[in-house]
Amino acid sequence: MVVDALAHSMGLAQRTLFHATELAREHGLSIEDGRAVGAYTGVAPVGPNVPQNVRDAYTKELGQISEVNGLIEEALREASQADAKASAELDKLAKTINVSDTSQAHNEILVEASHVEFDILRADIPVGKDPHLVRTWWDGLTPQQQKDLMRADPVTLADLKGLPPEVGREMRGPDGKVDRVEMVRYALDHWDKKDELDYGALGNCTNFVSSSLEAGGMKKKIDPWTGLMGDDAWGRQSGTGWDWLDQHAYHSESWARAEGLQNFLLRHGSKEVPRTEAQPGDIVFYEQVASGTETAPGETHHAAVVTSVTPDGDIKLTQHTSSFQNVSLDSREHIANRNGGEQRIRIVRPEPDWY
Repeated sequence: MVVDALAHSMGLAQRTLFHATELAREHGLSIEDGRAVGAYTGVAPVGPNVPQNVRDAYTKELGQISEVNGLIEEALREASQADAKASAELDKLAKTINVSDTSQAHNEILVEASHVEFDILRADIPVGKDPHLVRTWWDGLTPQQQKDLMRADPVTLADLKGLPPEVGREMRGPDGKVDRVEMVRYALDHWDKKDELDYGALGNCTNFVSSSLEAGGMKKKIDPWTGLMGDDAWGRQSGTGWDWLDQHAYHSESWARAEGLQNFLLRHGSKEVPRTEAQPGDIVFYEQVASGTETAPGETHHAAVVTSVTPDGDIKLTQHTSSFQNVSLDSREHIANRNGGEQRIRIVRPEPDWY
């Protein structure tokens, strides 16, 4: 995880630095001691007798130098942050190589490594920089690097000023029915917060996923005769404050039951996608395969939101019961297989067809 993120960050930094040198050549500048140098560097034209065309050329060159130097500084920042974070985490991981407790390995060590990986990737994005520099940086990346960042951290990219509008549209969802960025934002912001309605021992995993879908703008589907109590409904309404009654009368079965939500979505336009095509905003469902447990074979019993897909293809989940943020699907699947026997992982892309 960490080494993969480091390699990706170094690749981005290298590409950004290469783009800086490309622009320097295009503008007729040279690079000396890591800074752009132009015809007027050190000999700024001053005085009342300087022709206007010279003044204009000088002003233009200053802008070009600033653009190139901005990219150089960004490349160095990306490489430095990745090196520092990866080095610190690898030093910590080196001290855990003899850990034999698989629960500690997956619930603590790998969780932290997953978070560091995500932090490295997020820090590759030039947050707070001038929109013109952001656009220049983005245009210098390869199409694959752009795609990698869009899948790794859509929320930070969506908030970044200076990117082409089509980038945001693609991340949010081209049909506009479910805003995948806002869905992911909700999940990341609420992973450790108490659910409005607590299902207790039944678990809140699907309750949390439905709340994320709601935050992404997915509209309710309410039966005109039976309301949310029908077999083909999804959504929730304001209740009485009494959890038991609210669960049964004011929340659809598909709202909080993993199999109910999975089947409802697949009946209404959503599609199952392979792991290799997973994107932030997809939903992961766990279907029981093994027999001999309290969960019957074929029953879907857990759900989580895909909140990131790293450049090396690692799918990151955010979930409730138990609560985790941006943890590896591979790691969580290992725990599920160990605790409950073989699982089938199904990834569903929400594409509602009722509106």
